[in-house]
Amino acid sequence: MSLRRIINWAILQANTGITGVVASSFYRYSPDGTTWVWACDVDIGQGQVLQNVPVHAINFDLIYAQQGQAVALVRTNVGCGYAIVGLSSTSLGFGHVTYVTFVDQTVAIVRDAWTGVLMRPLTYGELGEYGVGGGYGRLPYGIQGNFSKDGAFISLVAS
Repeated sequence: MSLRRIINWAILQANTGITGVVASSFYRYSPDGTTWVWACDVDIGQGQVLQNVPVHAINFDLIYAQQGQAVALVRTNVGCGYAIVGLSSTSLGFGHVTYVTFVDQTVAIVRDAWTGVLMRPLTYGELGEYGVGGGYGRLPYGIQGNFSKDGAFISLVAS
């Protein structure tokens, strides 16, 4: 089997189910304004955070999962979004990705990069440092931030 066929197979597999990391505490969410479901924000890697991801079925183990817990997601038919179906045995983390191109059946390495972000609540010092307009008290307690693999601040996560 060629490398190209293996990569195409992996892409197709990734389109149906993915893993992510719980990026917020669980909360009640009403997608249609009439019914309530348990939901949370999920970091799916490469700086992408899915917001309001519902728990697919009544699974009380999931709503007690802590931030940083790996979860499995599947694509839903409703709204082309994802839903959490259970805990995952594999976790997103920091990974090393090598980007390649295929030209005339020749493989060439284009570049490599580290992927993944650490999402966590800001510390008291960071609340004062990253606050809009500067100064302590501008950001609410418990606000989340994205940090790179080396600990550099990337962005605030909207809650």
